[in-house]
Amino acid sequence: MTASSSIDTTGLLTILGVIAAVWALISPTSRLQLRFCTTWADWAVGGSVFVLVHYLVFAPALEQLGLYYSLGPWKWGLNSSSAVYLLLLSVALYFFWRTRFPKLARGRVHVFRELIENLHLTRRYDELVLLVEPQLPTLISLTRQQSWLVGWIEGRVNSKDELAALLRGQAPKPTSFWRKQWLRLLHGLKARCAKGDKASLEAREILLNLVTSPELTVHLAQAHPHFCLKLLEADEAIQSDFIAHYIDALLESTGSRLYVELRNNQNLNGGSRLSLPPTNRLLRFFFADAATAVKNGLEAAVGESVCRRLDEDKHLVNQLNEPFGSYQEVGRLQCPINSGITLFEIMVHEGIHQGLQDHMWLHYFGHFAKRILKQMSGAPDEEVYQEWPTPFHYLLARLVGVAADWSEQCARVDDSEVPKETRCADHFDRHYISKEATKVLGTMLQDIIPSEKLSASFKSDLLEIVIRSYVRLQSNLKTADVAASFLNAVIVGSDMKTEAVYRQELRNLFRGLDHILSGKASAFETALDASLT
Repeated sequence: MTASSSIDTTGLLTILGVIAAVWALISPTSRLQLRFCTTWADWAVGGSVFVLVHYLVFAPALEQLGLYYSLGPWKWGLNSSSAVYLLLLSVALYFFWRTRFPKLARGRVHVFRELIENLHLTRRYDELVLLVEPQLPTLISLTRQQSWLVGWIEGRVNSKDELAALLRGQAPKPTSFWRKQWLRLLHGLKARCAKGDKASLEAREILLNLVTSPELTVHLAQAHPHFCLKLLEADEAIQSDFIAHYIDALLESTGSRLYVELRNNQNLNGGSRLSLPPTNRLLRFFFADAATAVKNGLEAAVGESVCRRLDEDKHLVNQLNEPFGSYQEVGRLQCPINSGITLFEIMVHEGIHQGLQDHMWLHYFGHFAKRILKQMSGAPDEEVYQEWPTPFHYLLARLVGVAADWSEQCARVDDSEVPKETRCADHFDRHYISKEATKVLGTMLQDIIPSEKLSASFKSDLLEIVIRSYVRLQSNLKTADVAASFLNAVIVGSDMKTEAVYRQELRNLFRGLDHILSGKASAFETALDASLT
């Protein structure tokens, strides 16, 4: 390349002006992305192009000074001006690509943290999500990384011989004085290394700021519910109250994605088990693998949210004490109590079919029933012949019906649904959750049967649901153990023995049932009579 005879900076000034104008038009989010995703290599690219452009523009002066090196004449009709244009276009496209697909650099985590804090404090939550979501896997990875030196120290500190001795039940060999000093030195070095890993600490701080802000969680639950699912992959979310605030916010807003999915999730998948179509991303995330719900603490989050509303939300309580009206058609789809019951229904059904050996906190149903009875107003009107006089009656019937179905659902479990490692584990009991369901059924009946707020006819209706479930269980030899647990839980009590007054009232109601049904449940009547003698 040969240098041109004169220096013309007009084109350069024009291009720089265009770049400045484009920079002004770039969204603030893109500029923020450019700040935290650029590394020294990116700046080296930009700096090299900057130097090369000025080298070409000021080639005549450099040639006079003997500082210009030529590769020969220009080819393909190019000259220094067109070369400058192509260089600037290339670097512009390069940085556009870097902002279009940004990747958080380890050395720029501190910049990213400052940006996130600024967006958080100024309540620019939507911009915050746009910035964090693409970088979330990197942040989570950074919090779990450790330097090679820390790994090396752990390998030296944790003696395999000592661990093997402990596993055999033997006392490890005594540690020598010099080894104790060596281990103390290594522990101190490890602590300094961990403290010095600023990128990991700052990444953890970013995640903690995201999952420990109730106000931010409420906004995310309503505007970005699926982003919250990604946050749950972080250990910081599991160790905090994030899931509790998230579920509470979803239940609070009747327009949230959760209500939409529950409304669109009415199809059955065997018995009363609800299907989980791929379009219901929230429900599939939590329940497609029921162990995920247990790991995330979903059951406690839903249970506490429902209990709090029954205890503290007076407006909701008043609504649920109103005449039934159109609650079944409209109100139940917007009711946080009914939605909470449905979440438990789906979760426990999936746990049963996946062979989970965990009660999944289904005993919250007993707490729900107790609180519903407490909040019911007035004495029952025996002249009211409605199936459900109030929404509270409907919810109470749902609790009993769902628990009864859980006890029967084990008969519909297909071995192919249960993971092989679970099925082959020691002491595996495919009926475990169904037996737990019979216990909560007994707990609820112990509150329902003696209650003075329920009419005798309504109690009979609930007892009929229970007895029909028992009849189906006892007629199936495969569920004989569940039927036995059912008898014990409902009549005698699983944890504490039931009171004689309860059993007497239970017998009175049982004798008032349809004679065909009571005849099929003769074993229940025999056990009930025996408990009163």
